[in-house]
Amino acid sequence: MSRHFATLAGLALALAFVVVFFNGRYEAKPLSVVAPRVGLQVDDLLAMVPRVASQTGATLGTSRRLIYLMACSGVPTSANLEAHARQAADIAEQRRLTPREAATTVLKEMKVAGGATALSDC
Repeated sequence: MSRHFATLAGLALALAFVVVFFNGRYEAKPLSVVAPRVGLQVDDLLAMVPRVASQTGATLGTSRRLIYLMACSGVPTSANLEAHARQAADIAEQRRLTPREAATTVLKEMKVAGGATALSDC
């Protein structure tokens, strides 16, 4: 009888984990929605990924996530998005931060109204 309770408890715990996992995730926006926020096309953002990765030593995944976050914030312009993404990638690599933490650090330093809270919906 106690084995049945343990089995039910294990299943309930697994179900709770799945529910929390899917409800706690950030809703990712497609690049076609994010790119116009900074006046670029999707292909422009995708072309930045390998450049930022090769210049900073960050992985392609980190570079992709940083460019997405910076563009999603809408704070950088099309002219300086790549430079800010490079800065965030350098910070992520040097301080071993997550892409979100590195992007938040760069946005705070930009001295723009709402820069620090710009990632709230990204």
